[in-house]
Amino acid sequence: MKILILGNSGIFQKKIFDSLKKFKKISVEVASRRDINFDKKIKTYKSYKLSIENTEAKIVYISLVNSEHFKWALYALKKNKHVIIDKPFALNFKDTKILIKLATKKKLFLSEAVVFHKHLRFKKLFSSINVRKKTNILATFHIPKLDKNNFRNFRKYGGGCFNDMSTYAAYIIYIFLKKNKYKISQSIKKEDIHKSFSLSIDSRLTKIEMSFKFDSEYKNEIVVENNSKRYSINYAFSPPKDKPTNMIIFDGKKKEYALRFKKQNTFDKYFSNIFSLIKRKKHKIFYDEIEKIAKIRKKIS
Repeated sequence: MKILILGNSGIFQKKIFDSLKKFKKISVEVASRRDINFDKKIKTYKSYKLSIENTEAKIVYISLVNSEHFKWALYALKKNKHVIIDKPFALNFKDTKILIKLATKKKLFLSEAVVFHKHLRFKKLFSSINVRKKTNILATFHIPKLDKNNFRNFRKYGGGCFNDMSTYAAYIIYIFLKKNKYKISQSIKKEDIHKSFSLSIDSRLTKIEMSFKFDSEYKNEIVVENNSKRYSINYAFSPPKDKPTNMIIFDGKKKEYALRFKKQNTFDKYFSNIFSLIKRKKHKIFYDEIEKIAKIRKKIS
């Protein structure tokens, strides 16, 4: 099976390509307007359009600036390709619905490549908490000032804190609250949303506080308080692939200890699942999740 990557992004170079190399029956092609100098054996293209038209790959992975996601996902679907898209899947709910409708018509696979919650620490967390008890969740993702040329600084490229990070917020709501009803309040002004946004979520037994911010001291953490215990996950939204990680647990008896987890590239499990689903023609499996995440993003915007 072949997979065509649109874009030579940082996440592709740091994590995606490293993961794909582990699948012996998968070959990778890349379309990039920039020079590709990290692997000379890869077949490359300079044109996104021509790469989609000429490739034998059945899967197109879109790892471009946010404003380009919808355009090339739509084109790939029209050319009968399965499509994976970096977050955000699309910049608005309307575009999301268009892609799902076309994929449904053509019986093609769609997925948004969000993998932070696939880490072993989250599996342990979900198996440890009691959902029938009150739960407080604090999620924080603050990053330092970006390079001045980074696309995330520019609205025309779909940049800004909300466009870039609201998918994380939506997934926190999705994975912790499931089908539970909830209320949302925002603590920022609309004109500030390009640099930061924060949310308070209230459900019957669960309260979630989230803060996302550009141009700040780095902080990347999820803390969950449940049943007299506190679980702390550092580097929660972007776990390192090349070193072990911890989950710090405070047990309510003034004892704190760390659970150690082996190093893990969260894309490994993700791609393994994706390739299996495509092979078994389980094309619709993520349609509902994609739409629900898009609805949450619309609700909190």
